[in-house]
Amino acid sequence: MSTQQTAPTLYLETNGHKYAYRYFGPASSPHPPLMFLQHFRGTMDHWDPELINPLAIHRPILLFDNAGVGKSSGIVADSFSGWAAHVVAFLDAFLPTINRTNVDLLGFSMGGMAAQMVALDTPRLVRKLVLAGTGVSWGPDVEGGDSSNVMLLASAVTDAEEKAAFLKTFYSPSAEKQARGAQWWERMNQRQLDGRSPYVDVEGSQRQLAAVGKWLNPETDPSEASYTRLGQLTIPVLVANGDNDVLIPSHNSWVLSQRIKTATLIIYPDVGHGFLNEQAEMFGKHVELFLDSKQV
Repeated sequence: MSTQQTAPTLYLETNGHKYAYRYFGPASSPHPPLMFLQHFRGTMDHWDPELINPLAIHRPILLFDNAGVGKSSGIVADSFSGWAAHVVAFLDAFLPTINRTNVDLLGFSMGGMAAQMVALDTPRLVRKLVLAGTGVSWGPDVEGGDSSNVMLLASAVTDAEEKAAFLKTFYSPSAEKQARGAQWWERMNQRQLDGRSPYVDVEGSQRQLAAVGKWLNPETDPSEASYTRLGQLTIPVLVANGDNDVLIPSHNSWVLSQRIKTATLIIYPDVGHGFLNEQAEMFGKHVELFLDSKQV
C-alpha cells in the first residue's frame, strides 16, 4: 500500500486548472476519502507521515494542492471562498471517477478556513468536517493573534529560515519541544519522490495573507465569511487545537465550537499550533473515532 512518502502525484485538469493530488489507502474501503487542506505556505509535501500513514490503513486519503500551490497550476486565490471554489471544482470532477459523492474534510490552519467555506457553500460534498488549529472569520468574540509570528513564516526564504520559523511558531520554545519539532521536520522531509515542492513563494504568500485579511475584516461580505453562517452546518464537526496556539489563538477554537451546534471540541494540553504533529498518534486516533462514530 502506498504511503505519504511513496504515493504518486496525480493530476486532474478541470475548471481551467491542472490540479495536483495524491490518492492512496486500502484497495477497497467502505469509507469516503479523507481529504486534507493545508496550512499557510504548505503543500502536499508538508504533511506529517506519522499522522497520514496510520489513517491511510483503513480509509482512502486524498491530499491536494490548491490552485497556485505546490504542483498545481494557476494563481493562489485571495479569499477563502476562492480557495473553496477550487476544492469544489476539483471534487466535482474527481469524485465521479471513484464512484463517490462526498468526502470527509480535514482543514488545518488556513486550510481549516477554506474547509469551513467548502462545507457552507457546498454542503453536499462534505460528510464530516475536522477543523484543526483554525479559526472562524471576524466576530466580536474572536481574538487576533500576534502578527509577528505570521510575518516570520511569510518572510522565510531559505531552508534554514523556514525550519526556524515553523519550529518557533508550531512548537513551544523549550529544548524538549524544539527537539520534537526537529523530529517532525525530519519526518516531513522523508518524501523525495517526484521532487519536493517548495513552500509557496512570496507572491503566493501575499495572496494567502490577503485571504486572511478579508477573513478578519468586519466589512467583508458575509457570503465570504463564516461567523454568521456556522449555525447552518448540520453535519458532525470535530474542532481541535493545542492549548497554546500562538498563530491562531486557542480561544478561537472555543468560539468555533460554540457557533456550530454539532461540534465536538478537543484541546490538547501543553502543545501549540503544531499539535497534530506533536500529538500525531492521539490526534489521528481521535479523528478515526470521530469519522467512524454513528453521530449524525
